[in-house]
Amino acid sequence: MTTKKYPIEANTKKKITELFSYRRLHDLLSIHNKQKNDPFTDQLMQVQYRIYMLDGFLESQWEIHKPDLKKYWDEIRSSLQQMDFGKNKVKDLLKEIKDYQQIERNCRKDKWPTKVSFKKFYTIKSCDVRLIRHLIYNSHPDLASLWNENAWKYYDLITEIHDDIEDLEEDINTYNGNRFLISLLRKGAEKTRDNYQQYLRKVTENAQKYFKDNLSKGKNKQLAEWTESRSIETIRLLNAKINSKAMDLLSDALLLKQMK
Repeated sequence: MTTKKYPIEANTKKKITELFSYRRLHDLLSIHNKQKNDPFTDQLMQVQYRIYMLDGFLESQWEIHKPDLKKYWDEIRSSLQQMDFGKNKVKDLLKEIKDYQQIERNCRKDKWPTKVSFKKFYTIKSCDVRLIRHLIYNSHPDLASLWNENAWKYYDLITEIHDDIEDLEEDINTYNGNRFLISLLRKGAEKTRDNYQQYLRKVTENAQKYFKDNLSKGKNKQLAEWTESRSIETIRLLNAKINSKAMDLLSDALLLKQMK
C-alpha cells in the first residue's frame, strides 16, 4: 500500500531509520546492542511503518470514511500482536494514535489544530515516537536507570515542532494537520513566529529546570545536552523558514482551499 507522501516502501523505511536516529531511539537500542536488522528492531520499524501508512492515507484524502481506515488499523494492531501483546494491551497502546487521528479528522469539521494548545497538540503528535520508545523500555526496563521515560517529553515536544517546520513545503501539498502550516495560513508569519518562539523558549526553560534538579541521575546530563541542542536548532530553523521563499508557496496550500 502506498500513499502520496510515502509512495515507495524503501524510501519510507529510510525515513523511519532517520526518525529512529533523530529521536534517539537507536541510542536506546544500541545500549542492548540492538541494531538495524535485529529482529526486535525490525518489529519496531514495522509498527512505525504501519503507522506511517495510516498517516499517509489521512494526508492524501480530504473525505475520510471510517470503513476506509479499518485496513490500516488492522495492520497496526497486527504489528503489535506479532510482538505478543494481547488485544486489550494493544488497544491501550494505540489510544494516543487514535487521539491524533481525531485531530486530523477534526480539520474536516473546520476544527483546526491552532485551537489546540501547543503542549496538547505536540504531545499527542509525538504519540508514534513515544509508543516506539515505550516498547523499547518495556523490553528493557533497566533503561529507566539511565533516563526516566518521562524525561524525554521536552525532547519530544521540541523535535515534533522541528518536524512541522521542516516539513512545511512538503505538507503544503497534502492535507497534513501541520500546526505550523495551519498557523501560518490562519495567523500570518509574524504572529506564528512569535508564538512558536515563545513556546520553544518555555519548553527549553522547563527542561533546564528539570535537568538541573536531576542532572546527577543516570545519563540525564546527556539528555539535557541533546534537548538544548535541538532547541537551538529548531529556533534557528523557525526563523530561517519564516524568512525563506517557502512563504511564497502558502497560497497554493491544499488546506487553504478547505478553510472557511
